[in-house]
Amino acid sequence: MFSALTLSVIIAIGTMMTVTTNSFYHNEFVSLMETVLSEPFKEQLENNIANGADFASIYESVDAYAGQLGIDTFRNFYVLDGKTGKAFWGSNSELALTLESSPSIIAAMMGRVGNESNSRSRYMDYALPINGADGTVQYIVYVKDSKEETSSILSNIFVIIFQSLLIGIIISFLFGIILSKTIISPITSLTQKAQKITDGDFGNTIDVRSVDEIGRLTETFNNMSYELAQIMSTLKSENDKLETIFKYMTDGVVAFDDMGDVIHINPAARRMLSIDDEQQLVFNTVFNKDEISFGQISFLAPDSTFETIIDRGGKEIKVYLATFSNDSATKGVVSILQDITEQQRLEMARKEFVANVSHELRTPLTTVKSYTETLKDFLNDEIDKEQFESFLTTIEGEADRMTRLIKDLLILSKLDYGKNQLHMEHFNLSALLADVTKKMAISAKAKKQNLIYEPTNPITDFVGDKDRIEQVITNIISNAIKYTLDGGEISVTSMCVYDTAYIKVKDSGIGIPKKDLAHIFERFFRVDKARSRAQGGTGLGLAIAKEITEAHGGTIEIHSVFSKGTEVTIKLPLNNKS
Repeated sequence: MFSALTLSVIIAIGTMMTVTTNSFYHNEFVSLMETVLSEPFKEQLENNIANGADFASIYESVDAYAGQLGIDTFRNFYVLDGKTGKAFWGSNSELALTLESSPSIIAAMMGRVGNESNSRSRYMDYALPINGADGTVQYIVYVKDSKEETSSILSNIFVIIFQSLLIGIIISFLFGIILSKTIISPITSLTQKAQKITDGDFGNTIDVRSVDEIGRLTETFNNMSYELAQIMSTLKSENDKLETIFKYMTDGVVAFDDMGDVIHINPAARRMLSIDDEQQLVFNTVFNKDEISFGQISFLAPDSTFETIIDRGGKEIKVYLATFSNDSATKGVVSILQDITEQQRLEMARKEFVANVSHELRTPLTTVKSYTETLKDFLNDEIDKEQFESFLTTIEGEADRMTRLIKDLLILSKLDYGKNQLHMEHFNLSALLADVTKKMAISAKAKKQNLIYEPTNPITDFVGDKDRIEQVITNIISNAIKYTLDGGEISVTSMCVYDTAYIKVKDSGIGIPKKDLAHIFERFFRVDKARSRAQGGTGLGLAIAKEITEAHGGTIEIHSVFSKGTEVTIKLPLNNKS
């Protein structure tokens, strides 16, 4: 490399010197000719011709300037016939006989000063036309330099260049040997060590033989090798722990790369999905396309999950999917599988029980209510009416409570089985909230509570089941009124953010203990059972609200601090396609 660089530099210098020398000698020649063969010189010769001077006289006049023209062995002058360009005589008679026409001679024959050669020509020449009495070119004073002197100088230059080249190569060779021992050898050792590290061998170290940059690099490389060995040991230990956890955990784990190929699957997942060990797996063989789309999961937002339930051979498997990334780029998908077959069976049995009990109790309760109303219509004056009416009122109240229970159970049953079809329509959600708040204000006023509705921005075009949404809002506000002490504050707010409607109901009531928040949407769950029954609650209101909200593709969340208050947040998509 260094030799090639040296050769390139020397060749470049030689070429530059050659061009410069040629150009210098050519410019000097032209300058000299223009100085000696000037216009006064030309006029002098033309006057001599006009006075009858012949060829010999003209030659003698030019020969008088031979010293100034630099005439020597390599440079000669000639007097030419202006009509034919042939030489009459010259300083070198032999060369005069073989003189050939050149562009400069031709230019002089046409009456112009001939200076057509350049620094790249094989010779230098200069032709001066001398006019006769008739104004035509009669003679031509022609000077020609063979450039042999210039060639000799250039030859010497090339000798110097090649000598310099040879010395440069020798110096480069010696420098290369020194460089090899001081730089290349340690770098070769580093390269070999790096290759060993690539192969997983971190045990070898390189001897530090100098204190220069190469020595410091070698020492740094040894430290890096040691640190990498420690890191790889730690990673292996952690990997072994994870492998043990994945192997014996009851939940299934399947990880895919960004192309959908399986990069890890634990035994639990193989059992749940009935997958053989030898089977080549990709996302579409683990999950059916109509169940889960890999493209959809790949574009999940960070820290978000996708949940669904799939069926495998009669087993209900709940699947949680999330993406994992590196430098903001999705690198793959991980899925967690839970066998919820037994849980689903128990839940289904519970739902069926509620449906059956509701159906069986509805008819006798309606009969009890009918008889109670009939007795009230035909009271005998001889009976203690006040006491009798008190009994009947109690029976009627219990009948009403059971009727509400049955009604709630039937609503839940229909929602569970998907029989309660939503009647989707466009309506003004803000207006509905204002109307429900106005209706509930009467109940709040009875407890001296301050119930207000404050919309952040209007939600005029909402698609959903208006009656069911009203039922949800009424239930939430009703709970806030029930569980807020007299004189408390209840606020209802709404806003629209992008394509989602937000409804919040916040109260200053008794709140919910933290341990109960996780169960608040379970059916029949009551925080304070005695208080709930006294208020006429069935324990199904929030469960119904959750079912209706989710049927609209939304969510409902509750945040509460015991003895401080509760905030319920409902999120609903604006353009519902549920």
